[in-house]
Amino acid sequence: MHKRKCPLLCLGLLLVLMVSISNNTLARTEDELSATGPSVTILLFDTDLREALGEISMQTGINIIPDETVSGRVTADLVDVPLEKALRMILFTGGFTYHKIDDFYFVGLPDPKNATFGNLVETEIIRLQNTECQAILDQIPVFLTPYVRGAPIGNVLTVSAPLRELARIKQLIEALDVPEKMVEIKVLVTEVSSEAVKELGNTLLDFSIQKGQTVNKDWTFDFNLFTDGLLTFETNIWGTLLTKLKLLEEKQEAKIHADPRVMVAHGQTADLFVGDRRILLISPEGAEPSRTERIEVGVTLKVTPTIIGDDVILNIAPEVSHFVDEARTDLIVKRNAVSTTVRLAHGQTAVLAGMTMQDFSDLSRRVPVLGDIPLIRWLFRSDVKRTSDKEVLIFVTPVIQ
Repeated sequence: MHKRKCPLLCLGLLLVLMVSISNNTLARTEDELSATGPSVTILLFDTDLREALGEISMQTGINIIPDETVSGRVTADLVDVPLEKALRMILFTGGFTYHKIDDFYFVGLPDPKNATFGNLVETEIIRLQNTECQAILDQIPVFLTPYVRGAPIGNVLTVSAPLRELARIKQLIEALDVPEKMVEIKVLVTEVSSEAVKELGNTLLDFSIQKGQTVNKDWTFDFNLFTDGLLTFETNIWGTLLTKLKLLEEKQEAKIHADPRVMVAHGQTADLFVGDRRILLISPEGAEPSRTERIEVGVTLKVTPTIIGDDVILNIAPEVSHFVDEARTDLIVKRNAVSTTVRLAHGQTAVLAGMTMQDFSDLSRRVPVLGDIPLIRWLFRSDVKRTSDKEVLIFVTPVIQ
């Protein structure tokens, strides 16, 4: 008796399984149809666009409503093309778009000046994380800019665009809204006596590779003090250069004014000043009131880095100024300025030379007491004025962070 019921039970389970699979397949097919819409088969030859939309509406049974901006003629041969794709094919040549509202499609020109613009687009608010609106607005293609709005110094953008353009704009914003690269600018300002520069010649900036030394991509050097690599230390051109200048400084043939480091964003300008600032009280003749004037002497350096790949293009504008003779009551300032652009690899060093400064000094030697007696003091003292030239060397190294 149990053996007779088993085939019937198995058959029932099989029927339930087949019905379940059929229902799932039907549901999936309905989802796909709702996503793609009905197909369109139509031949259009120099047909008025509004009439073409009417014929497609009659064929598919879906209302397609054009606004007053829709006009023109179209030629196309569509065979089993999904409705939305068919609409894109016949509308894009005129710059028109469509927007599905409930169970019908609305067609028009996506121009903010169009009265029906709000019915043709979707609106999203995008908050920028790493940059300001103006930086994004400057990079958006011209044909997409009418869809994007935002305060130049803010970080909130409002995008109102057709769905396809909206997705494209969001991808562009995501690609542009990235953390801005920073560049560390290392600057070394030093004065080297002209005699030392002539004596040393090119050896001052000579860097040679020795046995056991390896140059890395970031311009650092690995020194192996033993053949088995037991002891290794790392340095770079900057460290080697600083060491040479320190040795010259000990011999009083050089003077290091500053070794500053500053972080600056890509495309921005770093302004460095190394020197003295003096406040002078100027008392003009006559009834004019006295005034104060600030005078800066030293080295002013403006550096603007632009990152291109692994390289940095540096726009460097140094200015060197100094008093001609501080012993004079009327201070005269001499200034030397230059501007140049160099391309450097990450960690590479550029040197700016050719700017000189004159140093004046008075040396007086005299015999005690006798050197101060009027009339005969010139027999017991000697005054010597010395003038020396110094070469101002500026070393700049960009390091991409």
